[in-house]
Amino acid sequence: MKKILFLAIIFIALLSSCSSDTNENTNSSNLDITINISQPERKMDIYGKVVSQEWNEITLLQVDTSKDPTFNMTSEEKKKYMQSLPEESRKTLKEEINSAILWQIKIIIPVWIAMTKKEAQWSDAPNIEGSLADIQVWWYISVWLNQSIADQKIAEFVKISFIQ
Repeated sequence: MKKILFLAIIFIALLSSCSSDTNENTNSSNLDITINISQPERKMDIYGKVVSQEWNEITLLQVDTSKDPTFNMTSEEKKKYMQSLPEESRKTLKEEINSAILWQIKIIIPVWIAMTKKEAQWSDAPNIEGSLADIQVWWYISVWLNQSIADQKIAEFVKISFIQ
């Protein structure tokens, strides 16, 4: 009887140690996983304002960034700059910005591609992993197209902005 009790205790001890080791390994491996999301080295292919989204097909108003003098400004900088201008200059600038919108374009964003978004709205906020669910109508996105597919506009990487 003592042998059976002794074997049962050893068996239970082995089972509990195996299960705790598995949990510890799982937890430590989860901590070690870091998602490395890096945007492509090249310049973005399309920058635009989201007009509509149906599943993973996004319709954008494509913006010609070379015609928008406020393109590199944060929303706060843009607001301050616009307020500092006289009324006539502000109207001219708004027309200039509106003329930078070229046309509507449809883009397919595969579910599995890398995306980033700002963690918060301020300009120095860090980028974090994003998803299709994070894309909002009237927000701006930057799109790097998959260069191996020439006949369709399929995204390779997307950067989501909060600017409205």
